[in-house]
Amino acid sequence: MIKSCNITFLLILAVSVGLFSCATVPKSDLKEQPKEETAIEEKGPDKTKEKAKKKTFTPTKDEKKSLEIFSEILDLIESTNDRQSVLPQIEAAYKRIISEYPEAPLAQESYWKLIEIYLKSYSPPEYEKAEAIYSEFRGKYPKSVLKGIVDDTMGNEFYKKKEWNRLLKICTPVVNEYLDKKNTPRAALMYKCAEAHYNLGNFEEAEKGYKILADLFPKTSLGKRSISMIDRIKMNQD
Repeated sequence: MIKSCNITFLLILAVSVGLFSCATVPKSDLKEQPKEETAIEEKGPDKTKEKAKKKTFTPTKDEKKSLEIFSEILDLIESTNDRQSVLPQIEAAYKRIISEYPEAPLAQESYWKLIEIYLKSYSPPEYEKAEAIYSEFRGKYPKSVLKGIVDDTMGNEFYKKKEWNRLLKICTPVVNEYLDKKNTPRAALMYKCAEAHYNLGNFEEAEKGYKILADLFPKTSLGKRSISMIDRIKMNQD
């Protein structure tokens, strides 16, 4: 059974590094595949034929090893209906990928999955561990294709749990990036940042965020909600 939570990354993985083998294939299939050679005939002025060899992509040793551990994680998940019972083993396996194979693409997903474990699988959530692993991820992979997904995972969970101060740490850089570079803001995180300020009583900062959304996305649901929040702030100030 292939877990839907892994499909997104495996597709990204296939596109970015040319790995078309899935982490859920049997371990025997993770062995290096034979290289293919394609003969290309080129006719020159002297009618001679030259052969050019075209090699297929071959995963590195680190990529193959990380895939093997990832496959073991999926086996653990599928081995029981009580995920909590194997959670320590799953967590340890993700940490192995991160520490032993940091250059392998699956290391980045391992950070994401650990954050999900700390925020969603533990009760109460392990906020400090999630924040520490998030900071490490951002430091190691500032241009990761998973950056947006990881940001959203942190932001969504803090928003749902009303962890406003923690939420500001995640969302404020998004606002600052827009203000400093005039980059198109990520609307959802921009809105969450304004909401955090509002719930902490920072109404002036909240209004700034709502106004950006109202100006840039006036016809979207977030834009309309932002307009409503601006009106509410003004009413409370009168």
